[in-house]
Order: sequence, then C-alpha cells, then structure tokens
Amino acid sequence: MKVVAVVVSVLVVAVLAALAGLTAGINLNPQSTVKFVPDWGSVGDWVSGIGALLAVIASLYMVQRSERFQLARDSEQLMLVQEPDFGWLTLRVGCSGLRACAVKDIRICHGKKHRSLRYDLSDKSKGKLPCKLEPGESFELDWSGQELKPIIGTVHNLGLKSLDGLSFEIVTGISVHPFEFDEWTIDLLKQAADAFDMRLIPDDELPFG
Repeated sequence: MKVVAVVVSVLVVAVLAALAGLTAGINLNPQSTVKFVPDWGSVGDWVSGIGALLAVIASLYMVQRSERFQLARDSEQLMLVQEPDFGWLTLRVGCSGLRACAVKDIRICHGKKHRSLRYDLSDKSKGKLPCKLEPGESFELDWSGQELKPIIGTVHNLGLKSLDGLSFEIVTGISVHPFEFDEWTIDLLKQAADAFDMRLIPDDELPFG
C-alpha cells in the first residue's frame, strides 16, 4: 500500500511540475510563441480532485487489508514448541491462525525420508492423535526416560549419516508443516541414546575382506 501511495504522489508532483514548467517557459519566451497561461481551475476543483485521489488510495488500502485478513482466515497456521529437559521431551502443538486445524500425525523427517510418531507415543500421550484444534488451542505430547527409546529408534531407522536437517512434520488434513529440530532436542536424544547404549546414526557397514 505504501508503494502505491508513493507512486501516486510522485505522479502528481511530476504532472504539477510539468505544468508549472510549461507555463513559465511560454511566458518567459513571448518572442518565440504567443503568451499562454493555462486555466488551472478554481481552488474548489483542486480540493475536489485531491479528495477523489485520496479516496481512491483509501479504497485500495482497504481492499488490500481485506485480502490479507481473508488470507489469514483461510490459511492454516500451526506452531510447534519443543521443550527438552533432562530425560524428558515435550512437544506442544498449537493452532496459531484463525482457522481450525485437524492434526492427524506427527512425523520425524529428513529430506524425503519420514517416519510417524503416532504409534510411538507415551502412555500419557496416547489417544491425543488425531486432534482438532480451534484457534488458540494446543495440546502436548510427552516422553520421559525409557519412553524416549522409540524416538531414538525412529531416527536410527531413517539411516542417516548426519543429524543436520532433521525435522518434525505436523500432518493435517490439508497440509504438512515442517519444524526443524532444536539443537537442545538433538542434544537430549544424543544423551538418551548414550544412556540406553543406542545409536541415532547407524554404524557404517564395513566390507568383508
């Protein structure tokens, strides 16, 4: 909207400057042409014209504002807060937009590889998926102690060579929303894997000699 206002203002200034220059040029050179003073109209005409211009700018602003609001209402917006602690991981999923969201699954993803966590939920979190969230609502999934083993196994089964680019994906009825792993979440999984004598990244297979 600011861009439109600036462009219109520049055009108005340019037109006025052109008219002023034309009038001054003709009047200061009477020998080359007839003296000519354009009729620029009355003050009322100018006030009316400027008012009409401002009305057009205001109308464009309201249209763009309405379009942005409608886009916000139609688009699905989710948030994922990762809260790792010593031996404990909490994922808080919330609807941060104006449209209700139907969360069907949460997956661990790396590139084109992904595995669902829906069947690796803790006893406390079972039954929370699928879940419909109204705007402003959220729910939590928790894993602690031994309950972290399935998550470690899920990452291990992706067959990764690096944990860089690892992310969670929230799957809804109409879209997939990715969220990168926080470094603290990765640190928690590394510590848990060491404690359980498990590996997040599979050992490279050595060829038999």
